[in-house]
Amino acid sequence: MSFRSNIGTTRTTRRYYRKNRCIAFSSSCIPFVLCFLMIFWIKNTPQTSVTSMGVVALGHIGVNGEIDIGDEAGADTTTLSTLESTVGSRRIPPTPPPDTSSYINNGEDEVTSCDCRWGGGEEDAEGVSNSEGARLAYLITVHNKQSIDNAAYLFQSIRHPSTIILLHIDTKVSKDTYLSSALREEVERCSCGASVHVDSVHNCQWGRWSMNGPTHWAMDVLTSDDRFRGKWDVFINLSGDTMPVYQPSVMSELFHPSTGPLRNTNFVTSSSCETGLLPTNVHIFPHWWHKWEHYNTNPDGDPVISYIDDDDNDGDAKEITMVTHFGSQWMALLPDFVEYVAKSLKNPNSLASRYRDFLINARKLMTDETFIPTLLVHAYPYNETLPVLKEDGSLDAMPSMKAIRYERMDEHVPSAFGYFNNQQRYEVPKSSEADEPKIWGPYFLGIYDLGDIVDSGALFIRKVSVNVDPNIVYMFPVSRESDIPYIRWPNELQISEKPNWERIKQEMMKKAKEEEEKKVIEKQ
Repeated sequence: MSFRSNIGTTRTTRRYYRKNRCIAFSSSCIPFVLCFLMIFWIKNTPQTSVTSMGVVALGHIGVNGEIDIGDEAGADTTTLSTLESTVGSRRIPPTPPPDTSSYINNGEDEVTSCDCRWGGGEEDAEGVSNSEGARLAYLITVHNKQSIDNAAYLFQSIRHPSTIILLHIDTKVSKDTYLSSALREEVERCSCGASVHVDSVHNCQWGRWSMNGPTHWAMDVLTSDDRFRGKWDVFINLSGDTMPVYQPSVMSELFHPSTGPLRNTNFVTSSSCETGLLPTNVHIFPHWWHKWEHYNTNPDGDPVISYIDDDDNDGDAKEITMVTHFGSQWMALLPDFVEYVAKSLKNPNSLASRYRDFLINARKLMTDETFIPTLLVHAYPYNETLPVLKEDGSLDAMPSMKAIRYERMDEHVPSAFGYFNNQQRYEVPKSSEADEPKIWGPYFLGIYDLGDIVDSGALFIRKVSVNVDPNIVYMFPVSRESDIPYIRWPNELQISEKPNWERIKQEMMKKAKEEEEKKVIEKQ
């Protein structure tokens, strides 16, 4: 029943009581009648805000960009243009929350309906052509039940007929955890035309080389499996607690191999990197900083790697000094560089393999943040595909972008260069199923981080969870930046405890009992 339909019902109800001459009741009946009317009105009025924003929040996007507010025949609809004139040009209606039960099974094996809002429904059965944008190949990594639950929303937000999605489930996760998940249902019943491949290969241990395993596995699958080889233009790896900022069609346009502003560029950093879109040379850190100390234990300086790559015609060994560069374990990479890494890791004498062996033997930590960024910086011609920046650190081809991923990390102490973030952060409620972040992060994001997300120009955000702030998960992906409200943290925010009626009731009953006992004593 639509919002307007309910309002009409309420008015009809009032007319009905007027016709029955409630006004003729005695004065003693009037309070009872008014109370009855109020209860009836509340029960029959939708539990939404009376503002346009409150109504739209419960709507669904229909064809031709309309917002369907009702779920009954004849329900009212409001177009985007009408809503924009109502709520202002800065904010348009958000995408409705993803439904982790978007498939409709009805007790049968065949799916009768899927929420393929980005394409892939019956009308898109033939898929899309390459001319519409870049073909994106995603890796989603999950390592426990919580990340699997979050990944269901991520999967819904990136599936598209032109998309490849590889899902790596850490071997620590029990088989039943995945098989009973909403993510599994979405993958098997509602891929919406995407090519999906699921596997469980690596057991990732924090700080160890094994953290690189899923990414390297995905690189090998994409470049050697005939189902995927040559059928993608950009490889993007994501953790299950990530959300894309923009819809699939927008992402494809940005990475379009011929016209996209992000074409021909390898991205290996996030917003938490000290040098922004470029990997950070370890030697710019102060000597007391933990990253500098950990990677500069060799008295002879930076490691010199001797190697023989497959494409060397003479077969002679070469040497190169590998200066460590920090980036992010989450990247967006071009096919030729991905194939170079995957192929090189199979050659024990290659630069990639020899550098990998050095990191393992030296027991270096954080290699998922250093291996590929360092390799990209030193391996020709791939080091010519690093982002080209303006003086202010923004991307030259897309000045609105200062980071490809927005995250909050390492805010427990001042940075290596003395910066300390004094904004508040979201904490995990005691009742939440979400995992408590490590002291250094990444920390959970919420609605109050939207302003900083806009400022960063990022394409992906992490960490998010419906068990911390579901609003930010439901808001993305959007079709354009102006869809994101510019909401920032207040100077200081303090909120009340979550109301607990049972506790309050017990306290009131206890207080009433004590007062009764006190009166009894006073009468004695």
